[in-house]
Amino acid sequence: MEIFERAQQIGITKHPLKTKKFIPYGVSGFRTTASELECLMYRIGLVAALRSKATKQVIGVMITASHNPEEDNGTKLIDPLGQMLLNSWEAHATELANIKDEEVQANLMKLVANEDIDMNAPAHVFIARDTRPSSESLAQSVRDGVEALQAKITDFGLLTTPMLHFIVRSHNTNGQYGEPTEQGYYEKFSKAFKLLKAEVGIL
Repeated sequence: MEIFERAQQIGITKHPLKTKKFIPYGVSGFRTTASELECLMYRIGLVAALRSKATKQVIGVMITASHNPEEDNGTKLIDPLGQMLLNSWEAHATELANIKDEEVQANLMKLVANEDIDMNAPAHVFIARDTRPSSESLAQSVRDGVEALQAKITDFGLLTTPMLHFIVRSHNTNGQYGEPTEQGYYEKFSKAFKLLKAEVGIL
């Protein structure tokens, strides 16, 4: 399909693979030295867009390496109800992240066929990042990937990982879990803390 050919060409032109290091998607997502992540982040944007089309819901992409050294960075995808990415999609992400530039188009077409994804379905990806010096430029790589597959993207800027999990779940439950904003996150936990205090009899 033309859209996949274009996605491959954007990757070759703007975000080419520069490392031979194999980087797997683990429990914490992708983690490695930030200088090795530009291509991977572009491709994770592609995966996020396809995952959103497959689920027909918003998917989250958090750019962070938590407690790792400052020179590191990473990313994790957040499924519709704020869960970790489905295991089978972790495998898809790992494969796409590590193939040659000229194999991206075929890999995307295989993923779409295997998961029976309707490419006409809408897609929307929420992204956020931590304060590492590399996070802002890596976020742009993710945006490029999402937009290459003509998906909508909302960038929340600086957030913690739990905040983005909360916002994704709240949005996909039409606000039943909470208001899908940073303020909604604070209000959710404030209310829960007050209820806990009342239950245990703390004034």
